[in-house]
Amino acid sequence: SSGINAEWPLRPGKQSIMQLRTQLTQAVAEHRQSEQNLRNRKIKTESALETWIAKYDADMGERQEEFEQIDTVYKIEKTQLEDLEQRFQVLEEEYNRIMEERRIAAEQKAEEERRLRLLTKAAVVIQAHWRSYATRKKLKQKKKGKKGKKEKSTDCTLR
Repeated sequence: SSGINAEWPLRPGKQSIMQLRTQLTQAVAEHRQSEQNLRNRKIKTESALETWIAKYDADMGERQEEFEQIDTVYKIEKTQLEDLEQRFQVLEEEYNRIMEERRIAAEQKAEEERRLRLLTKAAVVIQAHWRSYATRKKLKQKKKGKKGKKEKSTDCTLR
């Protein structure tokens, strides 16, 4: 009976160990499944990452080529622009010189026309005064001629 009593306390321990072993086996199986799922997820993520990196590299390669083409065109057009700006500057200087000459010529012409108008006006005034003077002188001579035919008339024709 001592053997029976001695086994009695072990039985619950054996059951407990068996239960723990079963739990351990289940936990190991669950963890292996979880680990497998995580590994599969990691592989999918790495694969997607590699795909994105490849796509990025391809896209950046295309953009780099496009940039280099645009840069080449830009440099050519910039050189052409500089040439055109130099030509324009020469033409602009000549244009400004010609416009200045025209302005000076127009000012001289306007001054000449002003002087001509002034001289014409002065000539008209002088002629009007001269005509009035000549007319008055002729009228005086006619009056003298009627009054005194005795006196000699002097013809005073001014030219």
